[in-house]
Amino acid sequence: MSKWQFLCVALLALLQLATASNVVVLSTSDFEHKTQAGSGATTGDWLVEFYAPWCGHCKKLEPIYETVANDLKGEVNVAKVDVTANSELGKRFGIRGFPTVLHFSHGKSYKFAGKRTLEELSAFARGGFKSVEGEVVSGAPSLVDFAKQQALDIKHDFVTLLATKKNVLLVTFSGGLLLGLLLGCMCGCCTSRGSKAPKTKKE
Repeated sequence: MSKWQFLCVALLALLQLATASNVVVLSTSDFEHKTQAGSGATTGDWLVEFYAPWCGHCKKLEPIYETVANDLKGEVNVAKVDVTANSELGKRFGIRGFPTVLHFSHGKSYKFAGKRTLEELSAFARGGFKSVEGEVVSGAPSLVDFAKQQALDIKHDFVTLLATKKNVLLVTFSGGLLLGLLLGCMCGCCTSRGSKAPKTKKE
């Protein structure tokens, strides 16, 4: 290998190290496994940003958050969750605005409410969270819990539709009923015609 080739390989390796992010990307499928937030197990403390890709404040926070991750490397795990792609996590932790930063430690979550600066976020993760009242983190929802939540969401949507769009619901129901009757009549006519056996000539 020539000196130039060696130099190019070394530069590429340095570039990869420089561009590698210390922010862990979490999703619904691996959140509990990696953070152990509900069990309070020993994967360490986690600082997690819940964000939406379209959110302007989230985009502004992104470079600062990367710096926070570099600053806390080896002390606190730093991660982020795209709530638009992982709505179950948004519901689980009651995320109502973006960005929301939560610190998870020993089975509890602590909401960050300071200025989104390197200094304040790092200080919060290093122990400042203890001055905030923590909430006990519930375990990851089971399939039964998920099904119950879906049923409640459907019920809520139906009640809202019934309360606000009575006419639309009535027209939709009536239209469906009329269409069903017409299809039933057409099928009945076709069946009765097809069931008539052809007459045979007597010799």
